[in-house]
Amino acid sequence: SSIADSSTINSSIVDLSMVNSFTIDLSFNPITIEIIESPPNPLVELMKQHSKFALLIGLNYVDFPEVALNNRIKGIDNAKQILINFYGFTEENILVLIEPSREKVLTTLNTIIGSSNLISELIIYYSGYGNGIMKTDVGFCAETGVIDNLAKQIIPADFAEIGQDEFTSMLNNSCCKTVCIMDMCPYGNDDMLLKWSADINNHVKVITLCESDSHNTNKNQLIQSMLKDYGFLMGI
Repeated sequence: SSIADSSTINSSIVDLSMVNSFTIDLSFNPITIEIIESPPNPLVELMKQHSKFALLIGLNYVDFPEVALNNRIKGIDNAKQILINFYGFTEENILVLIEPSREKVLTTLNTIIGSSNLISELIIYYSGYGNGIMKTDVGFCAETGVIDNLAKQIIPADFAEIGQDEFTSMLNNSCCKTVCIMDMCPYGNDDMLLKWSADINNHVKVITLCESDSHNTNKNQLIQSMLKDYGFLMGI
């Protein structure tokens, strides 16, 4: 194959978005370049139709009976109904992931956050294991209240952890008002009463809660109060 002198190429500008293929005459051998458009991402197309979006992630770890939880999927169902009944969401702009793998969680988060410029409000709710608190002394576990620096971790169904640095780095790339609620159960601790904390980074607010699955406290009022206190209450 010969290398053509660039002076033989027609210098007119071709708008690639307007054609499916075009031919460059190199005098020696014409070359046809065919443009193949990627199919649209269904999730991105869905986000284009709404001003707000919610991602709910719930794990009971049903494939691991020895460490399975009981109340996390129920918590996701409850959160969904609250979003629909009080915050203007519908079935169409809430995506629910049940027992997802690490790859599924990361792919979904990357797509949603990467397209967050299309929406004005984003809610992410995670309910599952998280190693946020590892203290096991009786006095600490028996107290309910605020605690600083709760870790923000996601433990998917395959137990391939998404750590705090990785997760918060993704969240901070969001282009819209974002609330992330981490409803975590401490791994290996069955006696932890509810602890919580909140962090704000510009337009991203993270509410972190940690409680053993056996206690199953109703956290709805606490979460809504924290959102309201920091001006993140997303009304209809």
